Amino acid sequence: MEHMITFVFVLMTAGLLLVGGVIFAVFKLFSRPSSQGTEDEARMIQEMYQGLVRMEERIEALETILLEKDSKERRS
Repeated sequence: MEHMITFVFVLMTAGLLLVGGVIFAVFKLFSRPSSQGTEDEARMIQEMYQGLVRMEERIEALETILLEKDSKERRS
């Protein structure tokens, strides 16, 4: 019976340490200086926006080319 009590105590201690470790890791993750992460995210968003603007310009150019080609074919 003593072995059973010791086993339960060891399991409870291990569980508490595991839960404490997870809570500590989450706390460290969210308490990290966020300025670096924010700057990286802002830079990525700006790059994505610039890429979308370039893509929009390309699509407009393609639409213009297709419309001009279509209008030339109709005249012929």
